[in-house]
Amino acid sequence: MTKLFQHSAKNPFHISVGAVLVNGDGKILVHTFSANKVPSNLIHNLGGMETVSILMRESLENGETLEGALARGLQEEFGMEGAIKKYLGSEQHFLETPGGNFEKTTIYFEVELTHIGERPSDDAEGHSTLDWVEPSVLIERMEDQGRRTDRKDLDESKIIKAYVANR
Repeated sequence: MTKLFQHSAKNPFHISVGAVLVNGDGKILVHTFSANKVPSNLIHNLGGMETVSILMRESLENGETLEGALARGLQEEFGMEGAIKKYLGSEQHFLETPGGNFEKTTIYFEVELTHIGERPSDDAEGHSTLDWVEPSVLIERMEDQGRRTDRKDLDESKIIKAYVANR
């Protein structure tokens, strides 16, 4: 079956859904990846930096709704569940990767944490540390990431700012 939403040599486009997962204290959950813990085939995802913090992003699969992909991503990447509160915006970037160059669109939602479960150990994002971060700190961290790399998808501060503005 063709993967309609995931990039390939014949399909230079990719669609993902992202979550600003918020706990009761108003902190946001992010992946923090470190170069010394990431497998060599994924090191390009760090954009040349030693550490990178990103929101949950999950690729859509054929026939899957945005809500379904978001729920699956929360479970697979964090071992958590949440309730979608509102749409926060989208980002579109052109990425150059060893697997090919493509346009990536990510659609983001604010998600309220409803359940903490077990984080699966077999997911690619399982190489990250999970950190609850204050929105203001996260904005600064992501803006800094954007200044230090050509991978502009590593600066999700626009989405965090939308969350803060719409609380």
